[in-house]
Amino acid sequence: MRRASAPAIEPSAYQPPPKLLAIDWDAVALHSDADANALWAQIAPRPDDWDAKLEEVPARFHRPLGVALLRGGNFTCAPAPRPADCALRVFDVPAPGPDAGVSDPCLRRLLALWSLEQLEPGDLPQVTDSLKAIVAIPAPESQLVVAALRVVPENDHPLRLALLGIAQAAGQREIASSHVGPLDESHMIEAALKHRIDGALDVLSAKGHRAVYLAALRDEGFSTKARISAIAELMELDDKIPQDLRSALAIAAGGKDCGVAAAAARALDKQGDKRFVPSAANTRPTTPDKLVRALCVLASYEAQGHDEASLLGTYVPAKGLERVTVAYDALSEVDRDGDGDPHTQRTVELVPRDASLVLPEVEDMVRAFASCKGTTCTSEDREYTFVTRPGGSGVQLGRLEIVERPPCSNR
Repeated sequence: MRRASAPAIEPSAYQPPPKLLAIDWDAVALHSDADANALWAQIAPRPDDWDAKLEEVPARFHRPLGVALLRGGNFTCAPAPRPADCALRVFDVPAPGPDAGVSDPCLRRLLALWSLEQLEPGDLPQVTDSLKAIVAIPAPESQLVVAALRVVPENDHPLRLALLGIAQAAGQREIASSHVGPLDESHMIEAALKHRIDGALDVLSAKGHRAVYLAALRDEGFSTKARISAIAELMELDDKIPQDLRSALAIAAGGKDCGVAAAAARALDKQGDKRFVPSAANTRPTTPDKLVRALCVLASYEAQGHDEASLLGTYVPAKGLERVTVAYDALSEVDRDGDGDPHTQRTVELVPRDASLVLPEVEDMVRAFASCKGTTCTSEDREYTFVTRPGGSGVQLGRLEIVERPPCSNR
């Protein structure tokens, strides 16, 4: 019986995509940055094809192309936004425009990410200045900064510390803190004392590096969170704190940072020293500015506390506090309070000076105290105005106005 023949196999219908680059690679020689830049011009990367074009480039040219591009700089795609009363937050770096070429910074940052992956340890001396320029790029850039730090060998502590110091100074505090881990002890101490990198304190211990922690407690270059943490860890070392820590806490209690001042006051209070507890008897505000400062510390003090009586009443006249609240409702169409604006509702109440008197919206108020003009302090959500009255030997808080702010789109 004759066996049936197998069906004929059809040729594959797959056709490889056409080449994007018409370059005679055998004729290419890269002896300098100028040669590499000329090749970049021939490649002519565009936002929609740069990665596909680079896949066609022979591997032997990757490193010189990467080094030349990094040495050329110009990677700041999104400069740090200017401070504004109502600015939309920028979390991501924008994509390059459709017509961007190799000179466009937004396309160059993508090419720089590729270039960093091509480097080998021996290439670092050629691109050290480029790495320093990259880590100096402010937020919202983060991906490129992290990529630049990753190319540094773990045992190259001087270069890593130099880059971390630059990133910290550029405002990339979180990135700097999260990349201190590979540093050895001496460079870790320098990261803390010289560059005020919070993450260095997380690696060092208060017990083993007490002097560093004391320095951080005194140094306003560290973040509020790091300094408060330093206070907590130092306080755990001894039942009775030594004089140097007591002195540092007393200085911090009178410092500019309200959160640190409040934490220092609490620490001293636990040791029986009540001189810095934020009450009117201790602070004795004689001007509106000093009263705002005292209330700033009080807000942080109460935010850090747990179910304790408020000290706000010590700053309030005997008749109580006049509290004005202006709520905002974008959907309201009825002017209920007669102020001509249907979206706002104003209420006024006289709050007695007793144990029930507390700072309202205290967490938000803490944020607002970071942005004050005179006696008005503003957060993203509310505006707080502290109206003073003469009283006692100085001034008291007679009225507190709390105004809800409309969303950015309505301002």
